[in-house]
Formats: sequence, structure tokens, C-alpha cells
Amino acid sequence: MRLKPVQLLIMTFLLVTMAQTGARFRAHARFDVPFQSIPAGEMRGITQTGAVGVQRTSAAIMVSQALVDRQPQPARWAKPRFQVDRQRLAENPNAPAVAQWPTQADSVPVTASNATALSSLSTNFTGATLADSNRIPPSTMGTVGPSQFVVAINGRLRTFDKATGVADGVIDSTLETFFSAVMTPPIANNITNDPRIRYDRMTQRWILTVTDLPGLSGNQVNRLLLAVSDAASAGVISPSTVWTFFFFQGNGTDVMDYASLGVDVNALYIGTNMFNTAGSLVGTNGYVVQKSSILGVGPIVVTMFAGLVASGTGAGPFAPQGVDNFDPTATEGYFVGVDNATFSTIMFRRVSNPGSLTPTISANISVTVPTTTFPTRVPHLGNTGGLNGQLDGIDDRLYSAMIRNGRLWTAHSFRTNAAGIANTATGARNSVRWYEFQNLATTPTLVQAGTVFDNAVTNPRFQWIPSIAVSGQGHAVMGFSSAGAAARANASMTSRLAGDTLGTMQAPTLYTASSSDYNPAADPGGANGRLWGNTSYTSLDPSDDMTMWTIQQFTNATDSYGVQVVKVLAPPPAIPTTSNPASVDQGTTTDIIITGTSSAGSGFYDPGAGFSNRIAASVAGGGVTVNSVTYNSPTQITLNITVAPGASAGARIVTVTNPDGQSLDSTSGIVTIVATVTATPTATITNTPTNTPTATATNTPTNTPTNTPTATVSNTPTNTPTTTPTATVTNTPTNTPTTPTATPVATTFIQYLPFIMMSRSGSLATFGSTAIATSPVATPGFVFFTSTITLPTVMPNGGSYWLSSSPTSLVAGLVDDAVIIRAGTTEIFRHDYGINGQPQAALVAVPASVLAPRAGQTLTVEFADLHGSVYSATPLYLVWTP
Repeated sequence: MRLKPVQLLIMTFLLVTMAQTGARFRAHARFDVPFQSIPAGEMRGITQTGAVGVQRTSAAIMVSQALVDRQPQPARWAKPRFQVDRQRLAENPNAPAVAQWPTQADSVPVTASNATALSSLSTNFTGATLADSNRIPPSTMGTVGPSQFVVAINGRLRTFDKATGVADGVIDSTLETFFSAVMTPPIANNITNDPRIRYDRMTQRWILTVTDLPGLSGNQVNRLLLAVSDAASAGVISPSTVWTFFFFQGNGTDVMDYASLGVDVNALYIGTNMFNTAGSLVGTNGYVVQKSSILGVGPIVVTMFAGLVASGTGAGPFAPQGVDNFDPTATEGYFVGVDNATFSTIMFRRVSNPGSLTPTISANISVTVPTTTFPTRVPHLGNTGGLNGQLDGIDDRLYSAMIRNGRLWTAHSFRTNAAGIANTATGARNSVRWYEFQNLATTPTLVQAGTVFDNAVTNPRFQWIPSIAVSGQGHAVMGFSSAGAAARANASMTSRLAGDTLGTMQAPTLYTASSSDYNPAADPGGANGRLWGNTSYTSLDPSDDMTMWTIQQFTNATDSYGVQVVKVLAPPPAIPTTSNPASVDQGTTTDIIITGTSSAGSGFYDPGAGFSNRIAASVAGGGVTVNSVTYNSPTQITLNITVAPGASAGARIVTVTNPDGQSLDSTSGIVTIVATVTATPTATITNTPTNTPTATATNTPTNTPTNTPTATVSNTPTNTPTTTPTATVTNTPTNTPTTPTATPVATTFIQYLPFIMMSRSGSLATFGSTAIATSPVATPGFVFFTSTITLPTVMPNGGSYWLSSSPTSLVAGLVDDAVIIRAGTTEIFRHDYGINGQPQAALVAVPASVLAPRAGQTLTVEFADLHGSVYSATPLYLVWTP
């Protein structure tokens, strides 16, 4: 059939229109480059708007899993490819060969026999086993939420009641079933790999990511899969929880491996190693997911930063870790990793405007750390496979990273000698190294680093695959695996207190006790040993900001592994020892300041608004109501109390309960309830005589009543009339008793003297719920504020003097780092707010002996930085209480 000219014209128009429409659709499906101006030295990302999400409930997922469970699943290797030989990297010539930073002459090596620094280990349970997952290795992962702990390993996703450690049955499925809606088809020939899970406390959502491996062998382009729980569940996973599933591809030609996950208020940060389909490393990428785009049905918005490492041997962050950050005011995000080109170098990449459609990323920012090297295979008791049967030490990559109070913490493992210094000689053992970095927004610097190692000369324990987390109190917990030629593979952890010496960590504690050999038939081993790990995770409880949890792999039974979860309690509260004032009258409402004694890291703590668990207190004996508790410092809180008029008099015990539920009583009554004495006379006499003379008379009575509070009334009117003999006088005194009204006398009050108010411009950082101004400083000891005060010529007698951030009440203040008072050039008072560069707000007592002798004098006040990081200060007043 021949087409007429008009038909040809119509057909041509339709074809052109379809081609243009298809071109637009294809452009929408690819990573697009938005037009934008970018800061000097930063790189523009490539933004992709993906598909809308697919939604399923927990109940629907479990129905699907029930069908899968009808057929047995074979054990499979989850990671058949992607080994990277990093053993021959160049050494950073500026790296110090030390085990600890700052160096300590009296550094003490650690062994597995000592107890942990934190209070105790609590809930302890096995999250899953090889029989549950049928996958080797597990890629150990799990985290804690408001009421549940969720285990997410290769081959198994399972929810637990965190109070009991018992699986609650809400979700117990394979990751393939869970993510089936977005996996690369055909899903029958696909598996998932390297899960990550976070509970986002700012949105009350659970976020899970995983990569898939289409074809099972890692030689096909793959997807990053992502799931987000709904808002209605408020962080509690139930059968009705709605999950929204998204996905994106890496770059369309290469395979993503070891996808990390970091979450902050703005975005998700996913770092990946990139391999070509032949299995060679071609670089690393970073992906920034706009967080707001995944809190509904989407579509998902992802910005790719290709070439964080531009080639297989180039410089930049290897296995880049997306960084977790709880700061709700954060405006920048981060990727961090070991350098791909050298040992002993940590590489940072800073992301600007991460929550926008046009984020940008910095160039490599390198920081030299104490010497590192490559780990080795791990011997383990009961191994029957020779060298090939040892456990995979993986490499020197970082395993997770988090920011707390503006400081970044991370950890990895490598070989050291018996002194904990990087070394690959015979007899070396794998040890774990942790870091704390500061000045992230400018030029990052190392605050401290430490190495946890076994100093045994023969048959040492190997420690590897660490993850670290830091609490709101500044305490740190690190979990890892532990094994040796004379020791089976177990789960281990260690910790440090906020006030511990820089660079030190307590000795490890094994929290499993395996008695089984590990020689699984499904993994006979190879040149790198049997697969183990290859991740772990330590998380912070979002209910109290002080309890920490870690999940680590161990040998749970012969030729089987398990992943073990343990809850690590913080130290208990400080012991309440004094109350100011020490006594309170019946029938009053007032503030009392409770001061405690700290030992072994104990202290009061409150996480601030937005947490379900807060600090609490009570006064024993009844009749006293605690209206509020205000956290001042680890050793001081303020209670607002109401004492009932009928409350029993006497000394009362005060109990303080930290948000994690741990309580301590004062050893004796530290606040005394005082009975109020009220005068109650029987009468007050008013004597008004009435004189009625019958004749002219002068009657001048004198009435002198006496009335005492003991109700003894003396009423003796004296009448002395002058009259004529015929006069008759009648004198009738009228007594009118009245009941007196007692006038209360104030027993508590506050007077204050204006002292110093500090106000500086700059970016805001949050300390508790109080915003303070911060500014960078490079030189330790810098005095950043100086002023003078003149004391009154007459100082109050007795009472107490305080440095308070409020002029009308006692509220903890903060100077980062110290306040100094001088008389002339002589220092007469100093207070450092914190220990080891960790400033903490406090209500500071100034001895009266310092101030009283200087009545009327002019004193100099200085605010000083001590550590060369940043400085800041709250308003500050000198307050006197009786």
C-alpha cells in the first residue's frame, strides 16, 4: 500500500514527536547535570530524579516470606568477588610510629582479661545464625530504636523487643523478600549484599540500604536498594508499618560494592567502591540522597559524586564511609575513608548544601595519623583448613563513622607488633585503631587516636572489624571480633570514659564464650582465608542518648556463626551528697541544688528535649513533690520542689534516676523539711469602757491590756473618776477578741551582681538545648575576652556565690574552655569547664573567701581557650544565695 502525502506528513510528525518524548524520558532516567555556580575548589555532582517508591506493609512482607519458607534455601557466598590488594601502598612519611596519640610515656597495653570501663553489660542475645541466613559472610549489621533492635545481615532481617532480647515476630524475612519490589529482575537469579540500617531519630524513621548482585556473580551492573518506614509508626515497627522502597543504579557501567550509609538532618550519604564487570577496582563514588525526597512516595533524588578516587590507584577515600550526624543544625555532610594511595592517611570529603538539588563536594582533605598497614589472616582455635582456613582479615578500610558534638569518630584494623605499633613482621597481630577528629568545617585535625592490641609475644589474640559510637555524655564504646591460635572466634567490646586520658581505651571484654570450631563446608577458604565479617556496627540508644549497643560475629556452634547483640550500660548517676539550701520549710515551693560525688565515670545526665527518657528525681518520705529537674553538670542538678504544709519534718533521702533507668540514693538525708511555727493566741483584747454619769463627772479610765502569744490575757482597766458626792458612775468595758493573721517571712531569695554577659556572632552550635556562639581559634591559651567587675563595698554575709548563666536563678553556664578572675595580675580563681577538651556546662561555686575580702575592689575577668579548637561562652553572672 502506498501512503498519500498527507499521511506521510502525519506519520513523520508522529515519529518526530515520539523521538523527542523518548529523549526527554531517557534524560530524566539518567543522572542529569544541573546548572549552578559552585564554590572554588568544590565539585558539582550529577543529579538524578528516580522513580516513585513502591509501598508494602510489614504484614504483606511476612506473607511473602511464608511462601519462601516452604522451600529450603542453599548456603551461598554473599561476596564472590571484589578483593583489593592494598598490601604494597606507600607509607605516609610524616606519620609517627606510635600506638597512641597524643603519645603517653606510660601507655599501658591491653589484654582481654580486664573489665570494661562502662558500668556493665546488660541484655545479650543472638540475633541470627548461619542457619537463619544461609549466607557467608553475614555482613554483620543491626541497630537500636525506641523499643526494638533490628538485625539486618546478608540473608536475614529480624526485629527484637529490645527490653527482653526476644524476637517479636513483626519482621523475620530474607532481605531478598523484603526488597523484592525493587531488585534487578529476574530476582530468582539475584541476591542482596552488605546491608546497612539506621534509626533516624530526627524523623523517627527506619532506613535500610543494600546492594543487589544480579546474576549472583558480581559481573553485572547493580542497584542500590533503599527502604524507609512510615511516619505514622513513629519508629515502632508493627505489622501495619508501611515501607516505601526506592532504588538507583551507580553509573550505568560499573558494579557498586560495600555501600556504606550515613544519615544526618539533610541527606543520606552512601559511599561505594566501584569495580568494572571484570572485577577490577576503577575508583570510588559518593551518592547524596536528598532526605526530603524519600520521606513520602518520592520520587527519590540522588546526586552522584563520581571519582572520589578517580582510578584504581588514585588518591582519595577508599571504601568511603557516609558519616552519621545527630546535630539538627548541621549544614554540611561528610565522606571519610583511608587513602587509596598511601597508608597512615585519612581522607575527608565535605559536602555543601546536602539537602538541596545542587549539593557540591570538596576536593580531598588529607589528615596524617599514626602509622598503619595492612591486616593479615586471623588464626583461630580449631581450624582444620591450614592457612586457607584462617579467617579473612579483610583490609584496612574504615567500618563506620559518626559525628558527635562536632567531632568525627571512626575505627579500622591492621597489623601491629606487641607494642601496638603498625608492623608486618613475623609475630604481628591484627589490632584495632580508633580516631577522633575536630575542626571538620575548616581543616580537620586529629584530637586523639588509640590502638587496642594484645601484647602477648606468642599466640596473641587478633582484634578486627571494629565499629565505634559516642554517647551524649562523651563516653565511647567499640565492638569488634576477636580470635587467635589459642582462642576461638568471639564477640568483643571495649570502652572509654569522657574524662579518660587522651588516646586510651580500656581493655577488651569478651561478651561471648565460644567453645566451637569453625570449619563450614560451604566456605573451605582460600588465599584470603574464610570469609568473616565484613562489617560490624555500634549504635546509640535514641531513647536516652547514653546506652549503647553493639553487634558482632562469633562462632555460636560447630561450623556455624552467630551475630551477638549486647547492651552496654553507662555508668550510674553521681551519688547525691549535698543540698543547697539544706533545709526547706513546710508549705513552700523552691529550688534546691543537689550536688553529687562522681567516681569511675558516674554522673548525672539529661539528653534534653525530644527524648522519651529524661533525668528524674524524688524525695523520700512523702509530702514533697518534685516539679522539675534541671541538669547543670555531671555532678549537679537543680530540683524545683513543693513541700506540702503537712509534710513530716526531718531529713530526707534524695534519689536521682538517669534517663537509662539507673538510680542512686543519697547515703543519708541531705534535705531537711522544717516545721513552720505559727502563733495562735486565744484572743486579742480591745477594751473600750463606756461611762454614763448621772451627774457632771470627769471619768478618765486608763485601760492597759497585755496580750502574749501564749494566750495569757491580762485585762486590768483602772478607772479614776473625779466627781461630786451625788454622782453615780457606770463603767462597762467591752472586750472584742480578734484572731491575728500570721505574716509569712521569706526563707529563700536570690540576689545577684551583674558579672559578665558574653555574646559573639558566628555559626551556632548546640550544647544541650542552649545555643551558644562559637568561633575558631588556632592557639591554645588564647584569651578571647577580658573585662572588669567592681564588687560592692558591702558584701552579703554568709550564703554562697555562683557563676550562673541567668541573673535571676541558678542555671549552668559554659565558657569554652575556662573563666579566670584576677586581682591585679594575681589569679585568685579559675574554673575549667570540662576535661580533655570536652567542655561541659556547670553551675560553678566561687568560694566566699575569694570574694568577701575584696569588697569594693575592681577585679579582672578573662575567658580563655585551652585546647586550640573553638571558643564560646554563655551569658555569665555572679549570683549570691543565702
